[in-house]
Amino acid sequence: MGYEADHALQVAIRLERLGHLFYDSLSAGCGDAEIALLATALARDEDEHVRVFERMRAALSAAERGPELSEEELISAARNLRKRIIPSAHEVRQVVLSADILKALDMAIEMESSAVAYYTELASAACDTDKLVLLRMVEEERGHLEMLRQVRVLRSITVSAAERGEP
Repeated sequence: MGYEADHALQVAIRLERLGHLFYDSLSAGCGDAEIALLATALARDEDEHVRVFERMRAALSAAERGPELSEEELISAARNLRKRIIPSAHEVRQVVLSADILKALDMAIEMESSAVAYYTELASAACDTDKLVLLRMVEEERGHLEMLRQVRVLRSITVSAAERGEP
């Protein structure tokens, strides 16, 4: 057995912290109460994911825990994944400036969808406990993704009704 789950959990914790920063920045900079409220809730969810992943990592046996990744290794892994999962600062600024809640939701959905794909890919290559831990990570992210999709559907209905002049 390797340390795939342990290393993935260390990187996941870093990614969730970056996700928190993304949502926190969106909340602080958007100037729109609805977007700010949603982004604040999503930032709290990212914090909860950090706690879940930290508990999962703490539950690994000594044999399953690898060495702590160095700050350099974490930064490198997070940088590579950030390009794949977390939107660029420019993209976030564009959404913030547009104050378009649907665009913000679409960005968040894309980010969470990419995280699900990343964790699923890691799980497919892992064995034993590593695979189980990674699959739990996938489920955690899928829950977040499903919540975002539900909010997106509800907001789309509200925006469509407003465009038609309905209350």
